[in-house]
Amino acid sequence: MRVKVAEHAALFYQDGAVVWDDYLHHRQFAISETAELLCRKFTEFTDVDVLLGPLGEADQAALRKVLDELVDAGVLLVEGSPQHDAERRMLAGWGPWGASARHFHFASRTLADAPYQGSDEHDAILDVKLTREPPPAPFRTFGGSAVPLPPLPADPDWAASGLLDVLLTRRTTREFGTARVALGRVGELLGVLAAPSPARPRIGRTGTVFKTSPSGGGRHPVEIYAHTRGVEGVVDGWHHYEGFAHALEPLGVAWSPAEMAEAAGDQEWVGQAPLVLAYTAVLERTRWRYDTSRAYRVVQMDVGHLSQTAYLVATAMGFGIGFTAALRDELLEQALHCDAYHEVVLGMSALGPLPE
Repeated sequence: MRVKVAEHAALFYQDGAVVWDDYLHHRQFAISETAELLCRKFTEFTDVDVLLGPLGEADQAALRKVLDELVDAGVLLVEGSPQHDAERRMLAGWGPWGASARHFHFASRTLADAPYQGSDEHDAILDVKLTREPPPAPFRTFGGSAVPLPPLPADPDWAASGLLDVLLTRRTTREFGTARVALGRVGELLGVLAAPSPARPRIGRTGTVFKTSPSGGGRHPVEIYAHTRGVEGVVDGWHHYEGFAHALEPLGVAWSPAEMAEAAGDQEWVGQAPLVLAYTAVLERTRWRYDTSRAYRVVQMDVGHLSQTAYLVATAMGFGIGFTAALRDELLEQALHCDAYHEVVLGMSALGPLPE
């Protein structure tokens, strides 16, 4: 019999024990030191008889017992078994994305018997939580001086575009014209994207807020930072958009086109845009309501919803726009003053006038 260690799991230490984390089947259990040392001998398919052959009968019997237990537990896979075939299909499906991507996806994948709370039960849990842990603020602010933005007009000229026309016209643009972008247009864009919806401006007692894009549980973890270059009425550089106050908070960091392109994975077209929006997520907003790791999937969806709204509004305004997630996160974290353990970089939209 030839066996090897399963590749749909990871090991970690907890409370002095080595824990086998089988993320594919949602199982965690401790394994002995002997078992952990044996696993090192089976990093690839190895014949059990050949490996144990040089040992005495007593040692062989003891180790065979451990190996049988590891096979029964799914820690070791028998070559050609159904479990081995399932693992081969999984590895082929995820290819070069590696163990970290597989781990997150399958660990947060729900199985057929996954329990879900009803809305009444969930609300009751939140009522109790409110008494001991207030929800995080739905809007971030840096304080200090800010540049107030013009209020959103009741009937802006660009709003006359039909929805179907905007959807069919929407394109990713990687080239921009030289015309300057007006601060009023920046304010209208950001106000539509990230300010409270005028139709439902109230912030709920659990920190729920409504905006023009959907967000899981109304948590809206995504923050927007705007880098301006040549925008009338505001200094060049990075600003945080404070959605509740509808204002830009200067961060005191201005990037050259080359620096912007470097942060965007060396994409020069991003560096040429007069306006770049960086999207981050404040994790505690979503985590406060949903304590399961699956909620991180929702955070990723949220930036997709928001960036599509940016596409549509920019298109209606007559701007070109493109989105990218090919970023050097660390450079953005430093410029935006993000604590990477609590506020994560998600993507960027670059926009500006269409080329003449």
